Amino acid sequence: MYHLILIVIIVSASFAMPAFANGSPDEVIQAVEKHYSGLMDMTARVKQKNYLKSLDKTQTFSGALAIRKPGRLRLDYTNGQRIVIDGNEAWFYSEKSKQVIKRAFADFEQANIPVAFLLGAASIRDDFEVSQPDKKNPRLLDLKPKRAGAAMTRVRISVDNGGRITELVIFDRSGNTSTVAFSDIAEDAGVDEEQFRFSVPRGTEIIEQ
Repeated sequence: MYHLILIVIIVSASFAMPAFANGSPDEVIQAVEKHYSGLMDMTARVKQKNYLKSLDKTQTFSGALAIRKPGRLRLDYTNGQRIVIDGNEAWFYSEKSKQVIKRAFADFEQANIPVAFLLGAASIRDDFEVSQPDKKNPRLLDLKPKRAGAAMTRVRISVDNGGRITELVIFDRSGNTSTVAFSDIAEDAGVDEEQFRFSVPRGTEIIEQ
């Protein structure tokens, strides 16, 4: 009986330990890429903070996020703003101004949508150099773009034991930062394709860029 209890304790302890407690940057990012390469859709609550250096001001938003591969994203903010990507085009809608900006969606960085980073999380090593800013926390990673002239200078991500991104911070060349934290995450629950078809509300001005 004693040996059985000891085995149970050892097994329980092994499950409680982080998946990469002493992992190298490459080991951690492999876990992230593996997680997102197998992911078909997800929903989450988001809390976003945008720091504008020129104004020394922080704007805080919250909302609901839905993602579906390939290349589909919807983000509904509680302040009436909405972002929808249907795989080809990105729509930025403001209920307050009665305007929607429509532009072609090339990649998450050029669209300037921090949460859209998740759409490319399955191939991070192709686009970024990976490092660990805090050796005591292997699940905190800094990503530096390989592409010259990239709008962002760095992305910092926090990762849970399963390789899921729980928070990201994007730093741009103007000194601005966007911090996005994810909660209530649900994955592969079958997100409806209809969510990613934007219907322009009556009386809304369309601005194409």
